[in-house]
Amino acid sequence: MTRASSATVVDAGRVLRAEFEPYLPLMDFFAELLGPRTEVVLHDTSDLSRSIVALTNGHVSGRSVGGPATDLVLKVLQNHEHDDRDYLANYLAESRTGGTFRSSTFFIRDAGGDVVGMLCLNIDDEPLARARDLLAAITATTGLVKGATPGPEAASGSASASSASSGPVAERLSMHVDELALDGVARIVAAQGVEPHRMTPDEKVAAVREIERAGVFLLKGAVAQVAEALHVSEPTVYRYVRQVRQGG
Repeated sequence: MTRASSATVVDAGRVLRAEFEPYLPLMDFFAELLGPRTEVVLHDTSDLSRSIVALTNGHVSGRSVGGPATDLVLKVLQNHEHDDRDYLANYLAESRTGGTFRSSTFFIRDAGGDVVGMLCLNIDDEPLARARDLLAAITATTGLVKGATPGPEAASGSASASSASSGPVAERLSMHVDELALDGVARIVAAQGVEPHRMTPDEKVAAVREIERAGVFLLKGAVAQVAEALHVSEPTVYRYVRQVRQGG
């Protein structure tokens, strides 16, 4: 199989699928074309706890080969919402450290059409955002027409801090599989608006339903983390999952 050049790090402990061969040379190509602020990631969905099998410019998000899938990968595999699409482009992603990226994902499918991998680009546009903000501040005008008022950019002297920060976060780039599961569970439990120890059984089932939709149960060890977050036993979580999957 063709291997990427030294600029792309490939997990030496993994045997890569034949479907990935055409994409390895593209990783260096994209990185050279788009520059050092573009991270290129090849995910293998057969093992979500260490799905990153090849990586270029990993310094952008701080991840490395052997790292886990993202919450977006879990949702795609769990819900099949994008089965009719070849890729997702220009959505907002966020790293564990709070950095934001303009991200895109191309779905790699096997002969049967199932998603077996994903090629992802995460672009740090922060210098471009700073340049945009500077231009906005320099070119800002005041509302001298009767009835007009200065816009929020003119009033503050700058636009938003990041070019990608105008939309909701669609993906979080986790460095470890434990934080991938913990982040997903914590966000969903917090969104219920009730402290876990005060939740009714129905409210806990509702939380498990959202956790299931997010694909968190695709990860090993997720049941134990959900049990701890909801203050219930692992058998109770399994019972809630069965209830959710049976339409309850």
